[in-house]
Amino acid sequence: MYKLRINLFSVILIILLFSGISYSQKEGDRIIAIVGNDVMLESDLQYQIQLYMRQNQITQVNPALIQQVFQQMLNEKILVAKADQDSIEIKPEEISKELDYRLKSLLEQFGTEERIEQVYGMSVGKIRLVLKEDLQKKMKADKLKRKKFPGGIKVSDKEVREFYNQYKDSLPKAREEYELYNISVIRKVTDDEKNLAREKAQLILDSILKGADFSEMAKRHSIDFQSAKDGGNLGNARRGMFVTAFEDMAFSLKPGEISTPVETEFGYHIIKLNEKNNDQINVSHILIGFPKLESNDLQTISFLKELRRDIEENKITFEEAAKKYSQDPETASKDGYLGFVTVERLDSNLYVALKDMKPDEITGPIKIGDDRNYSYELIKLKSINPEHKLTLETDYEKVKRFAEYFKETREVEKWIEEIKENIFVEIKL
Repeated sequence: MYKLRINLFSVILIILLFSGISYSQKEGDRIIAIVGNDVMLESDLQYQIQLYMRQNQITQVNPALIQQVFQQMLNEKILVAKADQDSIEIKPEEISKELDYRLKSLLEQFGTEERIEQVYGMSVGKIRLVLKEDLQKKMKADKLKRKKFPGGIKVSDKEVREFYNQYKDSLPKAREEYELYNISVIRKVTDDEKNLAREKAQLILDSILKGADFSEMAKRHSIDFQSAKDGGNLGNARRGMFVTAFEDMAFSLKPGEISTPVETEFGYHIIKLNEKNNDQINVSHILIGFPKLESNDLQTISFLKELRRDIEENKITFEEAAKKYSQDPETASKDGYLGFVTVERLDSNLYVALKDMKPDEITGPIKIGDDRNYSYELIKLKSINPEHKLTLETDYEKVKRFAEYFKETREVEKWIEEIKENIFVEIKL
């Protein structure tokens, strides 16, 4: 627990952490701002503040910080309104690609899907649903910014040094970092595991068709725990908000109709269409996850143990093994190089293993991820960079990124003041 210091960098941190997720308006929800044809709700602002508090384990927020968050949200809505005026569009495939990247980043940040759901207060499926809608708006604003600043905001070496001299006492410390290499073998679902999940889903469907209550069966059997609490209800959704197989089945149903088991990357879904209004539907589902057979894990662990022995006996180098065997496409092409990873981004199992290791040592097979999605990895520790105060000599690139963001924020604020001349903005606070 720590006290929050209100300065430039706490504001930057908020902007970087906030995902843009917002709730739909609830009865009695107060409108706190109107921007063009859009509104900002009191619940949106409250949620963003609560999210920041949960992520940073704080219990009190200075009113000045709330104002900064409000202003950032307002600015983004102004940019979206301007993007709509300029007829800026985002292709569905662009949104899907960015959504996958965002969810992967969340998983890297929090380690497991369960932790993500705990922090955001909703299931990963619901996060995907809500985030996809808001991402379209954010990407419009970003595209508008790129149009205004086609070369991006650059800073000179002189500006970096002036920035550092002015703000060095407010800069956050560089976190402890581990320089790592990895060999990753992804835990894939076998045909036997798919068959077991399909059989269980069919048994549940048979019970429902014989009179069992869908809502109660969802609460009892669905592994989408957040929606299960509401009887499996996922709320209202439009096309493009679900994975393809789920969406195709959901939109093909008639109100009250229940689907046969549908396979997706998450497991088998039994889908019930509650309501349908043109391109919008309200659906519930029961998600049966793929069971994890121990034999599949043991084969992977055995393979990695043998590979580690070969590396230690100099039959193959770690880098050669990573290029040949690793299933992490981002690092395999770089000889397994992960780069510097801060402590808070480390999987808990990996952090425990690294604490007592020395440079150039290799871990045994470590399970990385949650019980639904995980891999087994060998990790090589290259070096340790302890927590320290940022300096130009050791952390020039980090300081430069802060300087660029600070300059960009100022330039965008000036531009927004110009945009506001032609956008209706009413503050109701």
